[in-house]
Amino acid sequence: MTPRLSSAATYRPAVDADRDVMRAFVAQDLATTPYGVVVEYFLHLANDGAGANESRAIVADRAGTVVGFVLFGEVAGTIGTGRVHFVSVTSSARLDGVGTGLCEAAVADLRSNDARLVVAEVPDEPSFVAGRTLLDRCGFAEIGRVADYFRDNTDLVVL
Repeated sequence: MTPRLSSAATYRPAVDADRDVMRAFVAQDLATTPYGVVVEYFLHLANDGAGANESRAIVADRAGTVVGFVLFGEVAGTIGTGRVHFVSVTSSARLDGVGTGLCEAAVADLRSNDARLVVAEVPDEPSFVAGRTLLDRCGFAEIGRVADYFRDNTDLVVL
């Protein structure tokens, strides 16, 4: 993938120097939720390079500072299905379209690798409303739901 420019940021594949910043984003965004472990797993795969098909990362860079990133990859055991695992953007960059740019970059990367379908899975709870709104803006729509998946009254929403 070649770096992509927009007025908000430059989108590029994550490098080793981005690891700590991405971990800090995860810690900040998911500190009050039980979901950080899953995102840390995909972040570890992306950072290791061993899970390049299942997890890779693109960062949004603004003047040498990472202002967001997206984790995404191919769904293991499938042919042509990709998944957006996690998107995080600093509060100062949220209104600049950086999140949308990251989603678009991830989907473009997956499609360039023959993905015919891209999904996202999110818990149906208040702390994920902003993420759902971002995914909606990026063209994702709810296609399924698994009741009480995470715990009582917390469904898994498949977009």
